[in-house]
Amino acid sequence: MNLSPKQQTLLVSLTTEWQTPLQIAEQLPKEWGDLTGVNQTLKDFMQEGWVQANPVMFGMYRLTADGTAIKESESGEN
Repeated sequence: MNLSPKQQTLLVSLTTEWQTPLQIAEQLPKEWGDLTGVNQTLKDFMQEGWVQANPVMFGMYRLTADGTAIKESESGEN
């Protein structure tokens, strides 16, 4: 998946700790806009297997091991 600049920014803001889309959005630049873009990107990342939705607490997301690897490769932290 080729990441857009917005997707790269969101990926960098994600962690392995459970977060709500609002918590994630608060870490993003104002240019990101509203939660709609955050939610759509989270869905895209879930399809790739990079983000996991909490099966118990609705609306909580975190990076998977694959997502962490992609984040590190995108940010050059190898």
